[in-house]
This record gives sequence, C-alpha cells and structure tokens, in this order.
Amino acid sequence: MKPIILAILFVACFSPAVAVMATEEEADTCASTPGFQRLDFWLGHWDVYVGARKVGINHIEKVLDGCAVTEDWQGNGGGGGRSLFYYFPPTDTWKQVWITGQATKPGGVKEKTMVEEFPEGGVRFQGDITMKSGRTYLDRTTLTPLAGGRVQQVIEVSRDGGGTWKITFDAVYVPQGEAPSE
Repeated sequence: MKPIILAILFVACFSPAVAVMATEEEADTCASTPGFQRLDFWLGHWDVYVGARKVGINHIEKVLDGCAVTEDWQGNGGGGGRSLFYYFPPTDTWKQVWITGQATKPGGVKEKTMVEEFPEGGVRFQGDITMKSGRTYLDRTTLTPLAGGRVQQVIEVSRDGGGTWKITFDAVYVPQGEAPSE
C-alpha cells in the first residue's frame, strides 16, 4: 500500500476515537468532578468569632472555574493571610498553601495536606511548621460544618510528633450579616 493510503486509513480509523476522548476530557470539568466540591460547605463571606468576640472576617470562594478555593483572612488586629486550596484528582487529595505578610516568621507560610474526612462532613489538614532553629512541629486545621450554615475551625499544634495537641485557635464562622448566636 502506498504511504498516502495508509495515512488516510489511519486517520479514518483513529479519528473517531480521538474525537471521543477529546469530548470526554472536555466534559470532565472541575464542576462535574465530585472531589472538587469537598470544601463547598466553607464557601462564603464570614464573620469569625472566638466565643462572643468577633476576631476577623474571612472570604472563602471558588476560583478558576471551580478548580480551586481561595481564602482571604483579615483579623481585627490588622493581621491577614491568604490561602489557595487545590484538589489533585489522581491522588484524591486536597492541599493548602497559606501565606501572610510575615512570611519570614515561623507559621507565616504553611503547606498542609488534607489527612482526614469526617462522617459529618468535616475535614482536617495537617502540615509542619519549621522554626528558625530547624526544629519542626505539627500544625493541623479541622473544619467542621455546624447547624445553621456555620462552620467551626480549630487550629492545633503538636510539639511531640502528634502525641498531644494544643489548641491555638477555636472559632465559629457565621455568615456575614447574621447574629453571632442564634
């Protein structure tokens, strides 16, 4: 057979398969892939309370056609930070990158990986914080959906490899404009 005929046969046989694969890939969007919805319970504009005291505001929203989630934290004391959360389908894993205006200090930049999902819909992220001495300690964040569309965030650290944990932040996220307690 002549090379041109082989080329035509090849294109005729494999073009439909390539077209089907391309169509399937195009239909596979972040919005239609279940793992990308894992943090949807946390999306919103929030007033953040520790007990009865408002400590800041936080805006959590999907970006990039629903393929990532951003966090924009503003504390009442002026401190702020931003996170990018992203889901990686091949490993079914969420990751977080957090950065503040104090990135040169321990905890000013963090990377965490989702390590646990809870039956009531909550999630836990965990990572390391490295001190200037080079010593590291564990840092974890647990997000738990609450009744009334609220969310609890608990941040803990462990200096003994996870044997014991100390709570450093325990707050309730209330949708902006709603009363802090119902």
